[in-house]
Amino acid sequence: MSFTNQHLHQDNLASQKFYGRINIEHASCLLFFKKRTGVQNILHNLKYKNHPEISYYLGMIYAEQLKQTSLLHRIDSIIMVPLHPSKQRKRGYNQVSGFAQAIHEVYGIPIEENLLIKTKKTKAQANKKLFDRLKKTTKPQFVLNPKATTKSQHFLLIDDILTTGNTLEQCAKELLKLPNSKVTILCLAMTTESF
Repeated sequence: MSFTNQHLHQDNLASQKFYGRINIEHASCLLFFKKRTGVQNILHNLKYKNHPEISYYLGMIYAEQLKQTSLLHRIDSIIMVPLHPSKQRKRGYNQVSGFAQAIHEVYGIPIEENLLIKTKKTKAQANKKLFDRLKKTTKPQFVLNPKATTKSQHFLLIDDILTTGNTLEQCAKELLKLPNSKVTILCLAMTTESF
C-alpha cells in the first residue's frame, strides 16, 4: 500500500484540492488510489463486495498514524459523508462507518450520524467521465438535518475517496453554516490521476 503521510504536512495534495474553495483546518488521506493497483482492489471490495470490515481495518491503521500529530486533539465529533437512503438500504452499510468507528475507539470522539442528509441520489464518481466529475452541481446534494442538534464546533468530516473534492466541499459548506464551526477532513484514499 502506498501511504501518503499527508497528516504530517499542513500543505499537502489533499489540502490543496480545497484551496480557494472552502476554508478548512486540514485535509489528508491515508492512501494514494491508482487504477489497477491493490488499493483499488481493496476499496472496490469495501464498497461493492460487502466487506465493511475493510473500512475499520484501514481506519485503525490511520488512527495509529495520526497519533504522530495533534490533528484530532480538538475535534468535537465525527461526521461521515452520508449515503442517499436508497443506496444505504441497497448496500446495507455506509462504507466509512468502520473508519468512523476506528477513530472513535482510538480517540473517544463521538460520531454524529444524522447531522447531514444526502438529498439527491447520484452516480458514484468512479462511474463518471472526467468532465462529469469536475462539473459542480448547482443544486445542493447535502443539507443540514433540520431535526438534528449539535453542540460540536470542530467537525472531523470523513469519506472513502477524495477525487475532485466536490462532495466534501458541499458537506463542509453545510457544516460551516453552524456557529463558530471548523472542519477537518480525512479520507481513506485520494486519486492521483485524472481518469
